[in-house]
Amino acid sequence: MLAFSLLLSLSLPVQAVLASAAGAAASGAPVICIDPGHQLRGNNQLESVGPGSSEKKPKVSSGTRGVATGKPEYVLTLEVSKRIRDKLEALGYQVVMTRDTHEVDISNKERAELANGAGADLFLRIHADGSTSPKAKGASVLYPALSVAVSNEQYSLSKTAAEIVLTDLVAATQANSRGTVARDDLSGFNWSEVPNILIEMGFMSNAEEDRLLATEAYQEKMAEGIAAGVHRYMTDAAGKSPWDPQPFEQPLTLLGDTDLYDRVSGRLTPVGAYLGPQTVSARERAGDWYRIDTWLGSNWVRVPKAVTGQIGSETQLVEFTSVTSFRRLPFADEPAMGELSPQTVQAFESWNGWLHIRTWLGDAWVQAP
Repeated sequence: MLAFSLLLSLSLPVQAVLASAAGAAASGAPVICIDPGHQLRGNNQLESVGPGSSEKKPKVSSGTRGVATGKPEYVLTLEVSKRIRDKLEALGYQVVMTRDTHEVDISNKERAELANGAGADLFLRIHADGSTSPKAKGASVLYPALSVAVSNEQYSLSKTAAEIVLTDLVAATQANSRGTVARDDLSGFNWSEVPNILIEMGFMSNAEEDRLLATEAYQEKMAEGIAAGVHRYMTDAAGKSPWDPQPFEQPLTLLGDTDLYDRVSGRLTPVGAYLGPQTVSARERAGDWYRIDTWLGSNWVRVPKAVTGQIGSETQLVEFTSVTSFRRLPFADEPAMGELSPQTVQAFESWNGWLHIRTWLGDAWVQAP
C-alpha cells in the first residue's frame, strides 16, 4: 500500500515545513496533527515555555527508555503514531505528522507551531511514561490547563478530547486508567492554538508494561482505541465529519501506482488492487479522496497532490538558461530529484505552468522558464 499521509520532512527548514503544513486544511477533511514524541537526539538549548513567559526549558528532551526492552521512547512513539495515522486516514481524516523519521531536530514549540500552521482540528501528542517506581503502570491523557489555553473553547474541547480518547484507549487495551490531568507547564500545550492532548500510553519503567508496549498486537490495540476516541471526539464533540463527498467531474491524472479502496461501514478498505500511471475520470471528492470508475466498479483513491483537469501534449523545445531543479511531481514543495544545467530540452506534456521532460533519472517535471 502506498503511504499517502502528509509527511512533513523535518530535514527542511521549519519555515518550509510550516508552509507545507498550511495547505493541509485546504483539502476539506478535518485535520489531525500527530506528534510522535521526542527524537533521536535531545536538544538542551532553551526556549520559552509559552508566549511572553520568562521561564525557559530545553527545546526537546531525549525521552525515556524501556527498562526491559531497551527500546527508546522516540522509537515507540513513532511506531504507534504510524498505526494511528493509517487508521485515521482510513476513516477519511487528513493527517499531518510532525515527524516520520528519528533524524530530526524540532522543538516542542515548533511542533505546536506545525499543528497551528496546519489548522489542525486536534493536535495529538504521543508519549510514554517513566517513573522511579517500577510498579507504576497505566495510561493517562494530559490536556492544557485553562490558565494557558488561548480560549475557553480550546480548553473545553481539549478536556473533552482527553476524556473521550482515554476512555476508548482503556476499552481497547484494558490498561489501568490513571485519568486525565490538566497541565500548565508543557511547552507543546502553551504554544498551541488548537485543541490538543498528550497521551501517556504506559510506563516504560515497568518491566511488564514495557514488554507489552513493544509488541505489535498491543500497539495495534492502542492505535485502534486512540483512533476510535479521536473519531468519536471529532464527530460527537467537535461536530466535524471526516467524510463529506462532493460532486467532482474532472479528469484526474495518477502519476504513480495508486491503491484502490472501497468504503464499507464508514471505513476505507484496500481492495488489493491498484492503478498504474494514467488519467481517469473522477466523480466525487472528499478531501484528498476521489471516487473513480474502474473495472472493479466504483472505487476510491487517495491523491494528496492531485493533478486535475487536462494535461496538455507538448512538442516544444524549451531553453533553460540557468540551473533548474526537476521534480517527480509538478508541485513547488515536492523534493527535487536533481538539477538541469543550462540547456535545451524536449517537453512532451504540460500542466499548470509545469513541463514534463525526460531525464537520466526518469520522467520529471520542471517549471516552465
